[in-house]
Amino acid sequence: MRRDSWIVSLAISVCPERGAKITSLRDGDGVEWLTQATGYSYRQGLPFGQAEMAGWDECVPSVTQCVVGGESIPDHGDAWDVSWQRSGHTFHHAGTSMAYRMARTHSLTASGGVRLRYRAETDQVAVPFMWVAHPQFAAPSGTRVEFTHPPKRVVDVLAVGWPSQAWQKELGSIDSVASGACRKYYVDPRETPTSVDLVRPDDRRLRMTFSATVPYLGLWFDNGAWARDPVVALEPALGYADSLAVAVELGRAPVLTPTTPLEWWIELHRV
Repeated sequence: MRRDSWIVSLAISVCPERGAKITSLRDGDGVEWLTQATGYSYRQGLPFGQAEMAGWDECVPSVTQCVVGGESIPDHGDAWDVSWQRSGHTFHHAGTSMAYRMARTHSLTASGGVRLRYRAETDQVAVPFMWVAHPQFAAPSGTRVEFTHPPKRVVDVLAVGWPSQAWQKELGSIDSVASGACRKYYVDPRETPTSVDLVRPDDRRLRMTFSATVPYLGLWFDNGAWARDPVVALEPALGYADSLAVAVELGRAPVLTPTTPLEWWIELHRV
């Protein structure tokens, strides 16, 4: 499989045949930020949890399997397990479970970071839509999530009833998750953070910022429940939370129409 790279202060590698997966995000010191599929051969058709569990996937138009408008959406969406088309630094995908088209364009920032610019559109009258980034960052012991402006509350979307709790910095540590367990928070949907940091044990810091058109942020911690090694995923999202069907019911899913496409972006920087 061909992989394309841009070498600056952050180097990004992409596998178009694997859902335009970002397979590597390496900084100028040679540190790899994404977990790697070492010794794994990509093959289509596996459930997401039995696949390589590495790199950065795009979950569209849902994370969890659900049915919307009579259409069945597979687990983690219909984009991660198929080949995307490439035109220059833009990668294109046409949805199979819902009538949408999505593109992701890569560019460099003036400070040597990486910008991912997204666009989703449709030819249909009205298509409910969800996108969630799923970058599985390597998270050795001591890795933590930090905010310049911390949220007041987070919602545990894996717990019954989705309890809300005050954000505390201890919640952002991979070490607070028991071995073999996982945790998924969303920042309270009434709050709209636009940046979040992943901090490694040696205090190297990767900052993710995203456009104001991205209203939600998920935080996934996996200490060996699904991934082989501990991972943390910083997950900006267009819908709340994980299931498109639930987001539609809650009124927290955007709707695509021929005259209202969606556009948003993410930037990554070492700080």
